[in-house]
Amino acid sequence: MSDFNNTPRRLQELRGRPIADVIYRDMFGQTTEIIRAESKDELILDKEFAIDVKLILPSKQILLGQEKFLSHQYAKFASITVEHMQNPLTQEQGDWFKLASQLYFVGYFTEDGTNFSPWIMLDWAQVVIATMRGQIAWHDQGNTRSYARASFKWTRMNDIPDDCVIGHERIPPTV
Repeated sequence: MSDFNNTPRRLQELRGRPIADVIYRDMFGQTTEIIRAESKDELILDKEFAIDVKLILPSKQILLGQEKFLSHQYAKFASITVEHMQNPLTQEQGDWFKLASQLYFVGYFTEDGTNFSPWIMLDWAQVVIATMRGQIAWHDQGNTRSYARASFKWTRMNDIPDDCVIGHERIPPTV
């Protein structure tokens, strides 16, 4: 686990958490508790249902979510990605097939790394239903990084129907 904690992807995730926490508390209340899937029990949620975060709202009700904190260099695409195949060669299914979160947060770091722009929080159940109805067009993308195997489904933030969006700061893509 210590090797994983030092990977660029993990370090980026850790840098994004405080920024996401501000957004969560602005949206749901300053007393919202935020618990990340770090313990052995919570890791089961991540492994089985692709759950990264548990928000305990001021009402004491919970929202479960997946988070993606992405590099500034890709912000111009303003896209949402979901892992499709963990390993396309063996047909090992990824998060696309097991994501059972209530919300899905995607944020792109600003150039100075102090905020997200753009960002979007999706009502994942509505996204799944809209996808089934053909209201969201997802595109396939293989992984272009030599150390990664996973393939992805992606769509642009601005193409998501409004009834699937909980909150956002969307910008027009430049590409």
